[in-house]
Amino acid sequence: MSKRNLLNLVLLIFTLALVAIVIMEPGKKEATQPPTLTTLKAEDIHSIKIHRRGIGATDQDIEFNKTPRGWQLVKPYSVSANTFRVDSILKLLAAPSLSQNDLSQLDLSTFDLKQPLVTVSFNDTRIEFGHNKSLKNHRYVKIGSTLYMIADTFYYQVNARAESYINHKLLPENARITKLILPNIKLEQAEGKWRVKAGAKDVSADSITQLINEWQLSQAYDVKVSKAEVNAKADIKVYLNNEQTSRFKIIGSSESFILFNIDNGISYILSKDRQDKLLKLNDVES
Repeated sequence: MSKRNLLNLVLLIFTLALVAIVIMEPGKKEATQPPTLTTLKAEDIHSIKIHRRGIGATDQDIEFNKTPRGWQLVKPYSVSANTFRVDSILKLLAAPSLSQNDLSQLDLSTFDLKQPLVTVSFNDTRIEFGHNKSLKNHRYVKIGSTLYMIADTFYYQVNARAESYINHKLLPENARITKLILPNIKLEQAEGKWRVKAGAKDVSADSITQLINEWQLSQAYDVKVSKAEVNAKADIKVYLNNEQTSRFKIIGSSESFILFNIDNGISYILSKDRQDKLLKLNDVES
């Protein structure tokens, strides 16, 4: 090897060594991740219970159960749960814990934990929320005899109105329609094919499929709970493959299209342009 090539090789090795030193930064400690609030896994949770010491709308207890059909809200309403909201609650399990202290030598009232503001139970594990006084964007919580400090956002997630945990879909998750009765249309599935009575001679299969899909996939932009119309006559009946029936009354509005579910007392509020998509076949003139 020539002296020139040897010199180039030495310079290359020296340069690589300098790069390695810069990358490794000797003496610099690796950033440590704070421990999580619990070691529980979200997929192992089958029951969630929330008890609030609130006033008015936020004093209701809320319960969820995990079923083969997904998360169900069982208290205060019996209805499919909003999956996004339940997932937000489950994230509490892995919330970063910024501090941990033994409560045996501390006064619970100092942290408003003698009567917790909110208690969330995941299976048999209880997480109790105290106050956030003197804390910036953080809050005290208790598990067993240990005091933790976590981000304050979790408190507001578990202290939301009960209605906010209701699934906005018109029909239960994974349910399939077998029969649909609308004010001017009747669709029924027999031997894998849809039969229609709509006062029209020609109705395309695509139009039927589109109407059925609208019902199975549509979501309201808001929901409200009311028992005012529970004895109302149904304008719409939706028969499902799990032998359940969902009955709806159409409530007129100049700004929204509202479907009131007579069976669970929930009003599903949709935009006005959803009305024809849910009540008409494209091929059929009204």
